[in-house]
Parts: sequence; C-alpha cells; structure tokens
Amino acid sequence: MNNLQKLTHAYSQTPWRKQLYLIGVILLFLVCIALVAGIYLNVTARAAAVGRQIQEMQVRVYGYHNLTGDFGGSSIPIEELDQRIANLNSQLASLTSYSVMQARVKQLNLKPIDGDHIEYLKVPGYIERQTTSLAPPPVPVVVNASIIDPQFKESLLDWITTQAQKTLKLINGAMP
Repeated sequence: MNNLQKLTHAYSQTPWRKQLYLIGVILLFLVCIALVAGIYLNVTARAAAVGRQIQEMQVRVYGYHNLTGDFGGSSIPIEELDQRIANLNSQLASLTSYSVMQARVKQLNLKPIDGDHIEYLKVPGYIERQTTSLAPPPVPVVVNASIIDPQFKESLLDWITTQAQKTLKLINGAMP
C-alpha cells in the first residue's frame, strides 16, 4: 500500500502545473475563438465585395429600371447613382483611414500642436450654433417616503417562523 502511495505521489502533478495547464487550455480556447472570428470577418468582407461586383454586372447585363435621376439634361439611372455614391463613400473611408492619414502626415512632415498654439479667428456675421435643451431645467427632487405596509417588512425567516407557530397551535389544539 505504501509503494502505491509513493508511485501515485511521484506521478501526480504539482498545483502550479495544474494551474499552468488550465491557463493554457483557456488561452487556447480564446485563440481559437479569435481565429474563427477573424475568418468570419474575412469571409464576410469578401462576400460583400463580390456582392457589389455582382450587382454592377447585373446592371450592365439586364439594363436599368425606368427610374432615372436628372443631372444637367443627361439622364442617369438611380441604380448607377447609388453605386457611385457607395463607391465614393468607400473611397472616402479608405482615404481617411488612420493608416493613410498617418502616411500623409509623415509625407508632409506635419507635427501635432498643443492647444496653446491654436489661433481662433472671429468671422464677422457668423452666428454660433445654439445649444438645444430638450429636457426641462433641473430642479431639486424631493423624495416622499411612503409608508410601507407592515406585512411587507417581514422577512422570509420571520414568515416561516410564524407559519410554523400557527401550525403547532392547530396541532396542539386538535389533540384532546
């Protein structure tokens, strides 16, 4: 029996190894979740891009609907206008992305400035935007303490005790 205990003690893991193993399993689980989320986002982005290309091809193949927008005498279909707007919005988003803006800052040798170096100009005739207040002005709130019914001040333990006492009275009263 003593040999068996020595053998199990020799092969049992120390507590810090068990904790390290648990941390490793949790980290592996989190990495797997992050990997699946990344793959999902990648596939979704590709599907959206392919969907946009399919829409453009459908407009070229099947033609436009009779709805048109009027620009300076020339008639442009609304579907094409929607696609142009969407394309311009995506171009604007890519041009104003953080990485592109940082590259432009480095290219132009711009440096961040402090608030002390900013100069504001007064423009004659400019009317400042008025702040809108949708809520009434704050007033002090007076809380009225309502009287709580005594039945609702009783705890669960008190209620059980009173019910047990009533039951004992009924049992004692029924015995001759």
